[in-house]
Amino acid sequence: MNRIGFALLGAFALSLVACSGDENQNNNNNPPPPKPALKTTQIDRMGRAGVNTALTDPFDVPSTVGGMTEDQAKDAYNALADSSTWAGQFKSQIAFNLAILDSLDQNCGNQLLAGASATAGRYDTLAGALADDRLYVRTDKTSCTVYLAAEANATGVIPNDDCGGRTPLYNTIDVTYSLLAIGAPSGVTNGFTQDAEQKANATTFPFLGSPN
Repeated sequence: MNRIGFALLGAFALSLVACSGDENQNNNNNPPPPKPALKTTQIDRMGRAGVNTALTDPFDVPSTVGGMTEDQAKDAYNALADSSTWAGQFKSQIAFNLAILDSLDQNCGNQLLAGASATAGRYDTLAGALADDRLYVRTDKTSCTVYLAAEANATGVIPNDDCGGRTPLYNTIDVTYSLLAIGAPSGVTNGFTQDAEQKANATTFPFLGSPN
């Protein structure tokens, strides 16, 4: 066999070793690597739309939230998974910002659940209710058209027979700002009437418009 033949045989042998990928690999019997550890920190919670954005630290006043910036306050709110600590952590700053939103129409005291007189603790009742960031639904009702209806009925201020809850069709931000500014479920708007992509629906899962 000439030198070219030996060279080709040598190259072929090397290719077999290289392609096997099992040189000194214990015949592919090595155990797989361990699964990566999952991150357990909660990064979001959304019971009632707009509460975190509008009431934890909307004006970026670090002194009201233990020196945190606006973004830090929002992150801390979202990460707080233990519901028994919600009021203790956020009730006071929510009350602080409720007072500001109550003044938007230059009529302080007409906010939902605001105290009748301008005294300390005037906004504590609503602040405590909003700090308990869970959405309540009246399961004995079949009409579901009003966001926060169950909470409003429970206060006795806005009696209704709606199931409450939250569907993708509700303009939750308008309702939130209306209740906080003028004490009614409508009347204040942010100018948006539907999502920019497509209108959501309440009949077909996952109930949202098609992605872009």
